[in-house]
Amino acid sequence: MSQLIWVIIPAAGVGKRMQADCPKQYLPLAGETILDRTIGLFLAHPQVAGVAVGLSEEDDYWSESKWLEHPKVMTFIGGAERCDTVLQGLLFVQSQVSDQEQAVLVHDAARPLLSQASLTRIIEHSADHGALLAMPSRDTVKQQMSDTNQVLATLDRSHIWLAQTPQKFPLNALQNALQQAAEQGLTLTDECSAMELMGWQPDLVMGESSNIKVTLPEDLLIAEALFGHLQQNGQV
Repeated sequence: MSQLIWVIIPAAGVGKRMQADCPKQYLPLAGETILDRTIGLFLAHPQVAGVAVGLSEEDDYWSESKWLEHPKVMTFIGGAERCDTVLQGLLFVQSQVSDQEQAVLVHDAARPLLSQASLTRIIEHSADHGALLAMPSRDTVKQQMSDTNQVLATLDRSHIWLAQTPQKFPLNALQNALQQAAEQGLTLTDECSAMELMGWQPDLVMGESSNIKVTLPEDLLIAEALFGHLQQNGQV
């Protein structure tokens, strides 16, 4: 078996677009919170060493988590933006491991339907420049004109992939990339963007369409339906 891997889950956000009474990661999905389901995906995998969960300093919900006392689940205080929380998570994981060059996974708190097959694919994928789960675009993609809602061009979708998580990069390299982005005042929405700024070209590893991110109210309905389907077929 290859080296066990740590997972960072940034969960310090408030999820304003969900328009809910609590942060979206604490909304219920099939009897558990979204965050608890997400954490459980990694605890079920034999190649995961530990899960570091980034929480808001004002978090009032984590104390009710089913994983509160789990020995493989640790928490740290996140930052104002997702990239800030991931950076703090990397610093935390560095304090837990001896090999600072080992790979680490970063996964969205609100992607609770990641399959074990996809997780295994990204863990076992070997790449010099790191890797991320992604899906080829199935839709026609339009580029918007600056400051208008008019179409500038139609992009060739055969070269368009939709990024997912987990994303996997060497611990030290990702920490350095995010640190440099922060020093430049950049707010990044995923780890791959930070590595691209460093000149890296990460591998695209085939994900699954069911690995959706719960962002809007309708996404939760879709996630509930997908969970029911996956459960019926013995996939969760």
